[in-house]
Amino acid sequence: MAMDVYSPKQTIKPRIYVRIPMVEQYVSQLREFAADVIVEPWKPGTPEPEPQADISDCDVIITVCLRDTLQILDKAPRVRWVHSLSVGIDAVQTDRLNPSVVITNPKGCTSIPIAEHSVMCITAFARNFPTMQRNQAQKKWQNVEMKELLGSTVGILGYGEIGGQIAQRCKALGMRVIGCRRNPAAARASDDAADLVVGLDQVDMILAESDFLVLALPSSEGTYHFLNREKLVKMKAGSYLINVGRGNTVHDGDLIAALQSGHLAGAALDVFEVEPLPVDHPYWEMENVIVTPHNAYYSPRTLERNMELLRQNLIRYVRGEELLNVVNVRAGY
Repeated sequence: MAMDVYSPKQTIKPRIYVRIPMVEQYVSQLREFAADVIVEPWKPGTPEPEPQADISDCDVIITVCLRDTLQILDKAPRVRWVHSLSVGIDAVQTDRLNPSVVITNPKGCTSIPIAEHSVMCITAFARNFPTMQRNQAQKKWQNVEMKELLGSTVGILGYGEIGGQIAQRCKALGMRVIGCRRNPAAARASDDAADLVVGLDQVDMILAESDFLVLALPSSEGTYHFLNREKLVKMKAGSYLINVGRGNTVHDGDLIAALQSGHLAGAALDVFEVEPLPVDHPYWEMENVIVTPHNAYYSPRTLERNMELLRQNLIRYVRGEELLNVVNVRAGY
């Protein structure tokens, strides 16, 4: 990401309210731009805390909109910018959101680790690693069936920045890559690795031809339970599903049926409609399912990239310039 130089001559000094745990290194960086920085972390897995500080004159909130409804804005009427450390803003009650409030997200900051996670899942299924892992636990020396990735096809539904990173890695493994997005006519990056990018009107073709189907779809009205029985039966027999987008884009009951029948060979799921995944959910016990706890986005550099993006946007904010990564709150991305 290109560096910009902050001019201390700027007179706009926002007050920033931080709702995530943040180390002092990054708090100090925020203070470079702010009149005040208030840090009151909302720890994952705990009930939403009430603000202890007076936030009535805060201008900026840093939070995680995947779980934060932003009802807190009732106590912060001056806020004009919310930066979410989650790409998804699923929890935000958009119908209550003041149109003057801009939401930005870390789109692009998590693309590399999510792509690496996706390729890990694809490779694990191709080499039948889940079976070998169970055999190791049972001290069982037994050959297992495997596949080659060379010449196989991966379809990517939701072909954005994450999809582009997945495509680069899959092409390096000799795979054929088909991307699918709402606007396939949009200009592609010069280094785009996909063999073909099509629109949603050709999704049935992707389902039928993909040995591995990666879902990187956002959460919206149009994607809710997008992958249901009607589409699952159109997927290539013996293929695999990898979901690194949103949990509610998959109909759980229909996917379980497709896995139990053998129509799908396996699924790697990092996101779920209910999180944490309930302990009695069938996915935990299914041998052809890989469950990961919504951490495909994570790497030691994730926060570093996010904070650099936030820094760039703070420079723009104090200058009154357009912010990067502004979210279309109605579309959800």
